[in-house]
Amino acid sequence: MPRQMPRLDLAFGAQAQSALAIARAGEVARINGGAGVRSELTEARLIFLYEVAFLRVFAAWEICQEEYFIRGLCGFTIGGHQEVPSSGAYTPTLAAAQATVLQGRPFILWHNPTKVIARCQSFFQPVGPCALENALNGNLSRLEQIAIIRHRVVHDQHDAKKNFDNASAGLTGRTYPASRPGRLLRDHVPGSAPQQRWLSALVDDLQIAVGRIV
Repeated sequence: MPRQMPRLDLAFGAQAQSALAIARAGEVARINGGAGVRSELTEARLIFLYEVAFLRVFAAWEICQEEYFIRGLCGFTIGGHQEVPSSGAYTPTLAAAQATVLQGRPFILWHNPTKVIARCQSFFQPVGPCALENALNGNLSRLEQIAIIRHRVVHDQHDAKKNFDNASAGLTGRTYPASRPGRLLRDHVPGSAPQQRWLSALVDDLQIAVGRIV
């Protein structure tokens, strides 16, 4: 009997809320703390705190994709849906599925949605198509912007800054000083009611994408 896919959406949601709490704690401490706290928790440091929180969310998003992919190769089902591997046969264990995907490499990356879509098309038959592929295509432009934000958080090269500026302009209609993602993430979404910061809005986008997978 096919094994059931775990509730990856719940796992992602828990990780995302934990990460959002990091940023909220920083805001509360800066508002309610004394002069000593505010002198240490400067706005610049609070911005970096938002970037740390975002990285935690993005890591959970990558893990969700990988876990679905690997279990799909093993024939796990969810809601009556079962992926069909291109090989025509399910791998017997998660370790075997992992080895199949790695193909001798120590690791593979899951941050680029276009490349993950290509991976889905390579490893699964187009009979659905793959739920992960569907989820990524469902909001590809936004997911690419989110991936670019992640790239800028961890890279400081000119190209990373340029791509982030282009993504932030497309996302928010503006660019940010020093091309710092934390400034975007802490900024408020125009017209949001109740008022929402971009970090929270992007988490919502990822939660929707995860919901489409499972």
